[in-house]
Amino acid sequence: MNHSSTCRFFVLATLTCLMGAAQAQEPDSRWQLRVFDLRHLVKVEATIRFTNEPADSCMGGAWKRVLVESRDVRADEFLPLNEPLAYLIEGNKLTLGRTRICDGYLFLSGTAGQSMITGSYDAVGWGRKPLGSFVLGKVQD
Repeated sequence: MNHSSTCRFFVLATLTCLMGAAQAQEPDSRWQLRVFDLRHLVKVEATIRFTNEPADSCMGGAWKRVLVESRDVRADEFLPLNEPLAYLIEGNKLTLGRTRICDGYLFLSGTAGQSMITGSYDAVGWGRKPLGSFVLGKVQD
């Protein structure tokens, strides 16, 4: 691959990532969420909706509300989807999770790809404890 092709590839990849994260900012965009534990077993399946409504957070930033439209019943044991959730987009990075319990955050943190957002699931407080991973795919309406 020559230098010009390499540059075009990286520009296209960067734009694709930025567009994926930006789609989460679309009002009322719906996403299918799957969260896995450290053994890669599915622990959470849910449909969520990103809103433009401001969310309460102990952390700085322009956090917005996430609405959980449907979820499996075992989800609340691993990721408490029955609690208020919020999200923050910074560039092509998405952070989603519980932000109202200060120093007891549960975060899905990922990078947007071409058709989905993937990343890690961590407990964050006085340190970071890995809990698993996640995949978010946009639901076509």
